[in-house]
Amino acid sequence: MTSNVTSIARIRTAARARAERAKSNNRTTTVLLLVAMVLVVIGLGETMSASSTVGINQAADRFYFFKRQLLGVGLGLVALVVASRVPYTFYRRIALPLFGATVAGLIAVLVMGLEEGGARRWLVLGPVNFQPSELAKFAVIVLLAALLERKARNLQTWGHLLAPVTFVAGTVAVLIMKQPDLGTTVLIGLVVMAVLWVSPAPGHRVILLGVAGAIAAVALALVADYRMDRIAGFLDPWSNASAEGYQLIQGYYALGDGGIFGVGLGASRARWFYLPNAHTDFIFAIIGEETGLIGAMTVIGLFIALAVAGWAVASRAPDLFGKMLATGITAWISFQALINIGGVLGVLPITGIALPFVSFGSTALVTSMAALGVLVNVSQQGGKG
Repeated sequence: MTSNVTSIARIRTAARARAERAKSNNRTTTVLLLVAMVLVVIGLGETMSASSTVGINQAADRFYFFKRQLLGVGLGLVALVVASRVPYTFYRRIALPLFGATVAGLIAVLVMGLEEGGARRWLVLGPVNFQPSELAKFAVIVLLAALLERKARNLQTWGHLLAPVTFVAGTVAVLIMKQPDLGTTVLIGLVVMAVLWVSPAPGHRVILLGVAGAIAAVALALVADYRMDRIAGFLDPWSNASAEGYQLIQGYYALGDGGIFGVGLGASRARWFYLPNAHTDFIFAIIGEETGLIGAMTVIGLFIALAVAGWAVASRAPDLFGKMLATGITAWISFQALINIGGVLGVLPITGIALPFVSFGSTALVTSMAALGVLVNVSQQGGKG
């Protein structure tokens, strides 16, 4: 009799624990979706403002870029919903084909891609410009997580650790650097380090790989004159305010004009061709100008909340693959936001990387929202068991 009572108590305790886990994961999912949607709405509003003058100049339509971004939001919502319904374990099965398709896209860019500003980063598919490097971020996370999970018991040896990292990250890094795009390469390197950190690989070896990657990034920055010019503009923008330091200084002016409360929505002065790329990688400066310190800090706070929620999903993932997948996606969005905002504020070199969910760019928006859908699915699966 006592045994039956104990068994019933254990079942009830386990059921309550499962219910609490499910409730906790539902709260995390709500935070992820709410934060992302607020960022998307902010992005739409600031794209409308920041791109209006460029739209008039290029297409005689002040809403030209806004309408394209609105279409991207629609496609992104579909991708988010679909990805949130697909069990995340599905990506383990398609990891290699997905990576192969991504590599094919990166090669195609080098052969027939659209060249702008001395770089080939876009494939023109009818009316759509597609950037394979955006898909590469997700493909690297998926395949690396799948390979590391398969080799989990053997990651204590250098050979088994280096093989997947070299194959996955090395292949993509070489192709992206051919475009060239050091910023995206560095971002992918950071994401790879985050995935490795939560894998069974020894921590000291992950740190050594991180140091080696940092040295490689510095070397790549030093071998190209235009990258050295960017670094010089970052270290002392005022020494050449009309060239390398121009964009950063104009960003400072925009942020300074915003003050505490901003000049008002749609009232930006920097967008009138003073600030280059105002609706893409420097949209944070427009946010700071129009909504002030309060608006800028709100955006930073939203990304911090998203990062915390993402790490919570990873910590509660039901298996190693889910943990590495959630960690990789969270690191991708978090580090990309950090690099973008750091570049605008002048605490990091300018890389041309977009602000997730906010900057204009349909490929980046759709892939980020799809990745968020995968993160949501990991969160929901984490409530089971």
